Amino acid sequence: MGTTVLELEKAKDSLKTSVSLLNSAISNDTNNIELHKALRDACIQRFEFCVELAWKVSIKILGLETKAPNPAIRDMAQNKLIDDTKLWFDFLVARNKTSHSYDEDVAKEVYHEAKKIIPELEELILRLKKIK
Repeated sequence: MGTTVLELEKAKDSLKTSVSLLNSAISNDTNNIELHKALRDACIQRFEFCVELAWKVSIKILGLETKAPNPAIRDMAQNKLIDDTKLWFDFLVARNKTSHSYDEDVAKEVYHEAKKIIPELEELILRLKKIK
């Protein structure tokens, strides 16, 4: 399987855990807004890491030379690792938004993307394992 896929799987599991913790905090401690924001920020940070790791692991396993995410996402689709390039480009845009500023509306938007990437990562990991 290779350590790179394992790293991606651990990152995905970490994101999944942070989303679960936030959902639990919202259900059990509805008034603790600062806790919710801190957990959401953890989800966003883990999302950022997952986006980066997903395309970097993919190009490494495919043996590609690209060092940029946009061509990597296109190559991932051409090699049948992902089905929806638009969705992955949306993940990349959301990831880039968090790098340049912190805004409450942006945080909410990126958190929404963070939840959407989990099943996509699970499918990517399955496909990467078939290559190795």
